[in-house]
Amino acid sequence: MAPRLHLVRHAEGLHNLGMAYWSLVDPPLTEKGREQCSKLREHFPSHSRVELVVSSPMHRAIATAVESFQPLFDRLPDSRLVALPDLQEISSFPCDIGSEVTALQAKTEELGVHIDWSHVEDGWTSKDGRYKPTREAIQERARAARRWLYERPEKEVVVVTHGAFLHFLTEDWEDSCVYEGTGWANTEYRTYEMTAAPEDDEITLVECDSSRVRRGKTHGASSRDEQSRLFGMALQGWEEQGYLLNGITQTAVVG
Repeated sequence: MAPRLHLVRHAEGLHNLGMAYWSLVDPPLTEKGREQCSKLREHFPSHSRVELVVSSPMHRAIATAVESFQPLFDRLPDSRLVALPDLQEISSFPCDIGSEVTALQAKTEELGVHIDWSHVEDGWTSKDGRYKPTREAIQERARAARRWLYERPEKEVVVVTHGAFLHFLTEDWEDSCVYEGTGWANTEYRTYEMTAAPEDDEITLVECDSSRVRRGKTHGASSRDEQSRLFGMALQGWEEQGYLLNGITQTAVVG
């Protein structure tokens, strides 16, 4: 049986303070971001049931994962946080480019948890090939991430990733421009069940009703046709926000 997922956007990073900071490579959390982690750790209701934490290898995501879900590592001291490159952010702005493994290991050593780096290959920081900022490449790694998660043996899994990529991962484009390049607040979490469609080998994420209610949604999720329309609106909105000026472009994503 596929695990239940708790998807989380990372806490506030230095780049979230404004475009002036987008030139920083792999920026860390701000003090406010660390406070957000403390609040999530205090209020997250499923610490006792989560069996695995998976994170984008970006420094801000790993720090969020450790600081927010420390109760898991305290409860299961031999557990490892799994770093999964497919969960990285979508653009080629410097702030969305990660650090090579040796640098990441140095940055995260002080966090005091075991991290599984086995999926983080050399060159994962290159915004080319698998990680190229085009619709086809992003959708393919979102598809691969869903499949990888679907095949996990755990019953409940936390996934810490990034605001724009979360829309590709969930295939939900509702409210996509509430924040800069996303509809997810920093450290917001939503809960999903996964279903498989045998005819096309696709994995679909379905947000739990309680999760939608928690964020004030009184209606069901939008249809696929409506999501397609919302997707186009998201790209237009992101471009107006300046998020698509570098990296993803309308042509690259839509074409």
